[in-house]
Amino acid sequence: MATLKDIATKAGVSQATVSRVLNGDPSLSVAQETREEIVRVAKELNYKTVSQRVQGNPLAVGVTQNNGGKFQNESEGRKRIGIAQMFEIREQMEDVYYIILKGLVDEECFDCGWTTVIMSRNEDGYFIKHDDEPLDGIIAIGRFTPKEVANFEDYTKNIVFLDSSPDPLRFWSIVPNYHMAVRQMLNCCFDKGKIHISYVGSVNTFDDEKNISEDPRFYYYRNALNNRGLYDDELIIDCPMNARGGYEAMISFLDSSAALPDAFLLASDAVAPGVLRALQERKITIPKDVGVISFNNTNFSEFATTPISSIEVYLRENAKSAVFCMQFLWKGLTSPKKIVVPCSLVDRGSV
Repeated sequence: MATLKDIATKAGVSQATVSRVLNGDPSLSVAQETREEIVRVAKELNYKTVSQRVQGNPLAVGVTQNNGGKFQNESEGRKRIGIAQMFEIREQMEDVYYIILKGLVDEECFDCGWTTVIMSRNEDGYFIKHDDEPLDGIIAIGRFTPKEVANFEDYTKNIVFLDSSPDPLRFWSIVPNYHMAVRQMLNCCFDKGKIHISYVGSVNTFDDEKNISEDPRFYYYRNALNNRGLYDDELIIDCPMNARGGYEAMISFLDSSAALPDAFLLASDAVAPGVLRALQERKITIPKDVGVISFNNTNFSEFATTPISSIEVYLRENAKSAVFCMQFLWKGLTSPKKIVVPCSLVDRGSV
């Protein structure tokens, strides 16, 4: 079955552009030739275009996939889902995790026949959209302040939080199982005789209400090592979750430490390029001299010069779960649920 990614690849555009064209986003500025090419490829890949324009919008192209009735009837109208993100575009470029997650949410909504509507902050910090049409729901990706959450409720009560759980008694939410992830990372090290394990990443990050607090990955790392009598403050490399932060902190650590730890546990793939560059400059090889294991399993770890073992957080399943939760809300099931998605280790032999 063709996906949004398939159409994007063949048409030579981004998945977001495909989604917005096929969902009839009137705010999208794209050449008519590009629009026509996307529709042509969609037809070629077994998508069936609907002859009637959606909601009378001359820019809209209704598309229904022949998938056993998964899409809703065009006569019922398209659901409109606001997509709000914690990070601005500049911040997202430093950690592709949220870019990937947003793209998957777009794709899952598209497969359900829903229109996604980008919500962005204005100069006063409020989330706005660029039309006057109502929203049927909001999928909020990341962590948000109580003020921002109240802002979402001005638009709709159907809100699903992805990658945070600001109030489990009020909102449906989907979060990764950090405890399981860190346990697998450490067990991988222990199984290979690595006991002196350094933590690389931000010790304090945003919590579910966007307050600065102890990062859950660090929390489980510290507690697990404390339980074994192995925790050592000297092995904590506290740095921003980006490549530059990882590089600078690792260089400083290597220049000031008398000996290497057995392994480095990276809190995010986002720091991996910087860490690997620092190790390479110091002629430290993986895994001969030191083990490295990371979190998120993005291209940063998979296609590094030395591929890095990393935790797969199943972003596709997270996005699908957000869609399922929204459907439950529409059915009137307002008693919220918190879905904790399991993680697994992709072992590439870097420990």
